[in-house]
This record gives sequence, structure tokens and C-alpha cells, in this order.
Amino acid sequence: MFPAEKEGEWEPFKVRRVNNNALPQRPVESAEEAHEIQEMKKSLGEPDDDEIIYEEDHVTEEGAVWPIQQGRIVNWPCFFALITHVYNFLNPPFHTPILLITQPAWTPREHEKLTQFFFEKFKTPAFSLMDSALAAMWAHGVPTATIVDVGKDKTDVTAISEYIPHNVGRVIGLPTGGEAMTLRLLEKLKSKGFNRDMCEQLKKNYICEILPAGVPLPGGESNGQEEVITNPAANASTCATGSGPTGAATIGTGPRGPGADTEVGEEATADDENEGVLDVASIVAGGKMNEYLARKEKEKQEKALAKKKGVEPAATAAKPIRLPNSKREKATFLYEDHVLLDTLKGMNLGSKGLADAQASLDEGPQRRSDDAADAELRSAVDANGNTDTANGSRSGPIRREIEVGVERFQAASGGILETIADAIHRVICSVDEVNKRSELWDSLIVCGNGSKIRGNSNISIFDM
Repeated sequence: MFPAEKEGEWEPFKVRRVNNNALPQRPVESAEEAHEIQEMKKSLGEPDDDEIIYEEDHVTEEGAVWPIQQGRIVNWPCFFALITHVYNFLNPPFHTPILLITQPAWTPREHEKLTQFFFEKFKTPAFSLMDSALAAMWAHGVPTATIVDVGKDKTDVTAISEYIPHNVGRVIGLPTGGEAMTLRLLEKLKSKGFNRDMCEQLKKNYICEILPAGVPLPGGESNGQEEVITNPAANASTCATGSGPTGAATIGTGPRGPGADTEVGEEATADDENEGVLDVASIVAGGKMNEYLARKEKEKQEKALAKKKGVEPAATAAKPIRLPNSKREKATFLYEDHVLLDTLKGMNLGSKGLADAQASLDEGPQRRSDDAADAELRSAVDANGNTDTANGSRSGPIRREIEVGVERFQAASGGILETIADAIHRVICSVDEVNKRSELWDSLIVCGNGSKIRGNSNISIFDM
């Protein structure tokens, strides 16, 4: 939710004042010229200078307030406003009973507070609360199960035996949710120019996967436990992870010195090719937009020319083998650059200028991909519901194609899966009914939006 202009009130979306100075501003010499400018604005659908226009931004999280954090209600007025918005959005035609799915972290006192709010605010004839773990178990139609609920910034593990949740030993608010995976990707990719928003979109993209334990990453890198460096001095000089015979066995297995893959070399610079993500928003804001657009147009022309020249050889050459994503060292994804779009909106380019700049900078697919796997996974509708039209024009944020390496397979590295697996073990072991523990292991239900990162469906990510 977002704070409204009036203190104490809330809005479901960010409300902005529209910049109505899209046309260039200069001193008006006569009343006739002022009238002409106003008529031109009306023809372009732009408001008068003295008219205040507001718009809802359904994408940005700037200034957002999260009433629930790690499953706990931390801002009650904001939470009540959120519940009211959801109720009004559903708009029930008559008073109807309400079932509220609760979080395991909510206390009985909070249940009482919610019950009072629903009866007094909505005058509902009946109201009930149901534990989220119990609801997940009912959805799968089993009486006994272990529920692993991976949310945004927390993970809850609950053992349910014959429809009865075991509160003793229950793990609540484990900090290993989707946010932890985003921060892990940011830790791996920050040196290459990635920001949090890029890592969040990468995590939700199909190229981000969790490989089974022990499966090497493309390129020969290990996907097992990360090596623990016990002797930093030895590691810097010889790449050994420690001292003694064990450390000596690892000497020479990696690059030494400051240079890339060299024993002694120069420090890598920020200008190295393909070493980071270009900050297009800074280039545009710095007044170099025309130069950047000209370079992009030149690159497009060169690609089109190269493709035209290579039509004949490509037709006769053997079709290259298409590797699955899990075997590619590098892959690309489309990043929706909302910051760049906001930067363009603040430059007073006018409606046509903004549309032209957006069309030039957008790198979204205007043709069907040759890769069958990509063609199935990349649909015409993007994550925010924006669609490509028949003539190639589109509305919505500017999309940029970004390349990423094997870091996309390491979202759950750094002990995230190990921590969840340990929590599952402790929760099941806390169940007094020993004869039910085997059934709890057999019925392991993993749910929540944080668990939607793709992986090998034939091997459980918790099989360690």
C-alpha cells in the first residue's frame, strides 16, 4: 500500500502528478500564440497548464509500505486498508460469509483483533480463520503432510498429522524466502552492474534454475558446497583453500594474481568488454541520448546486413544443436527497465518523442525465436500483461536484453536449501507420534511463490 495525500489514508497504487509541460516552454509573445499553444495541447490530448492530472503507477514500489513482513503484521492501519481494498475490489453483491487464511506467526490476540474488524467493518454474517498450512494440506487432499511454505522473505515449516497441526517444534519465519534468493543473485552479479530489480526479474525468468545437488554447472564449475577458505594468504598466492596436505592438493586449480586467468596480470577495469550491464538511464539523463540512439541504430543496421549476407550459407549449413538452459554457460533475458522509462518521461520529449525514443530503445522480440524451447517459454504477453501488437508497436516499460552467466543457477546457494532441509528434519523429529514420521517424509508439500524457481522435476531440491 502507498500513503495517500491525506494523512492516515492509503492507496493501493502509487499516485503521481502528471508532468503537463510536455511541450517546450518559452516566453509567449502574444495572446494569439498562447491560444495556438493551448489548441495544440488539446489536439495532442495534453492538459492545460493550470490543470492538475494524476495517474496511477501499477509497477513501481517507490514509497510502498508492506503491512506484513516475514508473516507478521507490523502496520495495522495499513493492513486494514489493504483488507478493505481487497473486499471492495471483489465487491460482493450481498453480505456473505468470509474465510480468512492466516499466517502461522499470527497470535490468538491478533486473531481476535481481526475477527472484531471484519464483523464491525463489513457486517459479515459469519467469519472464520484457517491456518495457511492446513489450507495447503486440504488443497492436496491428504490427512498427514509436512508443509514447506516458501514466501517472499520467510519460510514456514509445519507438520500436520491427521488434520492437526503440531505447533510444538514448528518453524516460523525462517529467513530463506524469495527475497533471500534475490539478494544471493545480487551478491553474485553486483560486480557486473546488476541492481536489485534486475536480479528480481532474473529470478522470475525461466533461465534462473536450481540444479540438483552434485550436478556441475555449465563450463565445469562445481555445484556442490562452496569451498571454505581457511588460509586467505595461501589462497591469494597459490589458490590453495588452506594449509597442510589437503590445502596443497588444491594448489594451481584456479587463477592466481590480480589478472583474469593469469598468474600475474593487470587489474580488470570497468571498461572491459562484456564485464557489466550498461546503465542506459544514466546515459540518457546525461544528455547523450541522441548519441546512444544513433549507435543502437547503427548496430541494428549492421546486424540486418550481416544476416542478409549470411542467408545462403546458413541455409546450407547444418542446424546447430540447441542446448537446454541447464547446459548453457550464458543466456539472455529481457529486463523491463522502468527507471529508463521514468527518465524519458521527465525529459519533456512530448508524446511523439517519447514514443519514438521508447521504440528505439526497446529490445523486445519482434520476431519468433529460432529456439523451440525459448519460443515456448517466451509468450507474447510479458510479466506485466503488456502485449506486442501486429505492427510491432507496444505499450509498457522498455525491455533490454541482458546476458548472464552461470550465476543464474546459484540463487539458492549459500546455505539456503541446507537451512530449509535442516528445518524440515527438526520439525518432523519433533512429532511425538514416531509411526507418523515416515508418512510426514513421504508427503512433503512445497508451496508459496518463493518456491516457483525452476529446477529438475525428477530430483527433489531437498534430496541431500
